[in-house]
Amino acid sequence: MDSLKKRPTTTRKLSTRQITAMGVMLAILIVLSFVPSINFGNLVQIGFGFMGTAFAGALFGPGYGAVLAVANDLITYFMNGTGFFFPGFTLTAGLGAWIYGRVLWRREKNWKNILLAVTLVTLICNIGLNSVWIKIMYDRAFAVFMPMRIYKNLISLPLNTVILMVIFNLDAVKRIIKKYEM
Repeated sequence: MDSLKKRPTTTRKLSTRQITAMGVMLAILIVLSFVPSINFGNLVQIGFGFMGTAFAGALFGPGYGAVLAVANDLITYFMNGTGFFFPGFTLTAGLGAWIYGRVLWRREKNWKNILLAVTLVTLICNIGLNSVWIKIMYDRAFAVFMPMRIYKNLISLPLNTVILMVIFNLDAVKRIIKKYEM
């Protein structure tokens, strides 16, 4: 019986403020998902959802950031009602938020950390996993779509890095992170 008393737990208890902040963050992620992307054919798109994903990971950590990204992916899919569901993209969304959280959570949001996070997400998620999912879905040779995807990511990597540097250096964002970071 003594072993059941005061057993250490590996999960963090969430306060009402933190749960509310996560709900607001999920709402922001959903809104950002509906901001139109710039599409180049049906294989390449440049969107703005990465901003919310990076912020969620940096604010709530890798675990909760990934949960928010997966919830956002599922909710926005069902809200859109277009296309067909492919779970690989949901996995990639969660992994991307996990990477942002792992690199940026409770760490200085300097250009080195932001560049590292964006580079890892670009290589592992965007060029890596998402290309595999496109190959599975459309059964096209990598040689057909990879050059365009690599080119797109070479353009978006510095852009995403600069955008996140600007966002994380805004005084309002710094105050939010200081107040709600878990």
